Amino acid sequence: MKTKAIAYGGGSVLNAIATWKGSAFALNLPVEVIAEESEHLQAEGLLRFVYDVVKERCDLPPIKFEVRSSLPKAGGLKSSSAVANAATQALFKLCGLNVGPYQILKVSVEAAKRAKVTVTGAFDDASASLLGGLVITDNKEMIVEDKIPLNIKAVVLPKGGRGIDYKEIKVRLGVYKKEFQKVYELLKKGEVFEAMTINGLLVGAALGYNLEPITSALKAGALSASISGNGPSIVALVDDDKVEEVEETLKPFGDVLVTEVVNEPAYLR
Repeated sequence: MKTKAIAYGGGSVLNAIATWKGSAFALNLPVEVIAEESEHLQAEGLLRFVYDVVKERCDLPPIKFEVRSSLPKAGGLKSSSAVANAATQALFKLCGLNVGPYQILKVSVEAAKRAKVTVTGAFDDASASLLGGLVITDNKEMIVEDKIPLNIKAVVLPKGGRGIDYKEIKVRLGVYKKEFQKVYELLKKGEVFEAMTINGLLVGAALGYNLEPITSALKAGALSASISGNGPSIVALVDDDKVEEVEETLKPFGDVLVTEVVNEPAYLR
């Protein structure tokens, strides 16, 4: 038997490491995971942890996985959350279980924690990846505080290979705890674009990234631009009439792709 499922990559509005409050949005950059019964278990890294967590909840045969993704690893575009979400859904389908989105998220976040590919569990990233739209979350309590549709284009500068370990990331971002709290307060007032840009400047300053792509995107007319996750990828949110200008501005910094925020839940596709 073979099953498959998708989840989305995404971008960040608020990094959750310093305060446990996070915000992210889904991008139309789907990741597909195919799970197929096999004579022997063929799963490494994060996928092995997803398999183990789902197997604690239902009787699974040995599985082999295939992942179809264009997202860079360790780049901040929610690749780990997307893989975990899609694999979790595919495995529950193999079990014949029709589970709700929160159960999928619980498994996905637990697997990410066990795999040590996250500091907080990345409930914000996982929620956006599965539910679509923009989410505001409390990662400690695993609560989605708000879900907001965004009908807007995104210009993405995808980069992988972060090169900073999570322990160091936690220490550096923690220095700006008060500032990240203020970003959360802005976000709760509905100032999404302003919050996202300030988040990017804080993350860039803390982790030592070049901020020139962010300032260049803003000068070219982007509504907001930010380091996504813990970087190094950058995402700018842009009105339709400014997409070409922002895209051209970012090309000197690397390959650029244009997509959009997707609001349809991945688990319904």
